[in-house]
Amino acid sequence: MKFFWPNQSKNWKETIESIITAKPLSPFHPEVLSFLQSISKAILKDHSYRRYPELVALAYWLRKAHLSEMQESYVKKAGERMVLARGTALHFAPSNVDTIFVYSWVLSMLAGNSNILRISGRKQEQTELLLRAIINGLEDYPEVASRTAILTYEHNNETTQYLSERCHIRVIWGGDETVKAIRSIPLAPLATELAFPDRFSLSVLEAGAVLNADDHEFNGLIKNFYNDGFWFAQMACSSPRLIVWTGEEKSIESAQDRFWTQLNSYLDEHLEEYSPALQVQKLTTGYSLSDKESVVNFLHLPNFSRLKVNNIDLDIRERHCGGGLFVELDLPQLYDLIPFLDDKDQTLSYFGFTKSQLMEFAEGVGNRSIDRIVPIGQALDFEGIWDGYDLLMHFTREIVIR
Repeated sequence: MKFFWPNQSKNWKETIESIITAKPLSPFHPEVLSFLQSISKAILKDHSYRRYPELVALAYWLRKAHLSEMQESYVKKAGERMVLARGTALHFAPSNVDTIFVYSWVLSMLAGNSNILRISGRKQEQTELLLRAIINGLEDYPEVASRTAILTYEHNNETTQYLSERCHIRVIWGGDETVKAIRSIPLAPLATELAFPDRFSLSVLEAGAVLNADDHEFNGLIKNFYNDGFWFAQMACSSPRLIVWTGEEKSIESAQDRFWTQLNSYLDEHLEEYSPALQVQKLTTGYSLSDKESVVNFLHLPNFSRLKVNNIDLDIRERHCGGGLFVELDLPQLYDLIPFLDDKDQTLSYFGFTKSQLMEFAEGVGNRSIDRIVPIGQALDFEGIWDGYDLLMHFTREIVIR
């Protein structure tokens, strides 16, 4: 086992026990707020972080004004009830999205919990930069530092069981198999769990709105779609992978031509090249899926690939490899999308629809699918409510006093 924090750990079980036995802090403890703001400032003032817009987005999420908004919302929900931290939260971070572990950790900290974070041992520059900001900050905030462990270890059921038996809430981010494997390891009887398995996300664009958008609005759409579809190499659970176009056939063709042509030009200037391995994987995935009857055609370009379909099934969802591979489906109107939705579908980002159209659509969905409907450009924005859970409230418990 390797600890990133605390810096020196001679006996890992003693370190874990010291964190578990620490008294929880009060929700929105002043030292926690100061610590989080220090991370935000450290990231925003250091130019080396600007190569990674997801880290800059995290810094803005941690700024003082946003933390105050979350505190006001929490106070409003808690009201006069006695709401306290659960105790110790155990987090399993995914390896494909470098910053996601911070979001659940932050919300757990704000609730007042002590936290043990198991992160991937895979070396990634974004993660190392982020850890540098966190560890530098922890050194100045002893109340937070003494309630935090950031570590990594090879998959080991005995270690996971040891940690799981001692936490009060377990948070699992990862693929379906990871979630199943960790869930097979029992928790303490009073502990609870939040699991975030594989999800699939999509964007919906109304063709007429794309064609009628003026240059300012259209350029904003392109930039926002780039942020949603290309950060994290399209591997975040809320990254759009299916692009649904609605409208008349000729309008859709014209809108697609305008959209993809402009996006390609934008990518020529802004996209960092994917690894050769990912490019090959994207190409082979596209050609492999082309054998399906539901696939109309496949177009591969250096910046992105387009797989046009007349139906989308679970197989396409699960074999999607990211890296700028977009499945496209044309439909007359938004409501026609409902039969194609699956329980796995999480975020629907949109362009060109009214709130009432989206409300009517959401009311018509009959399965577990779709937990978020947001404008294109906000698909990756982390919110306190995720996959239908109010995370901050799940990290707390209520004491009934009559």
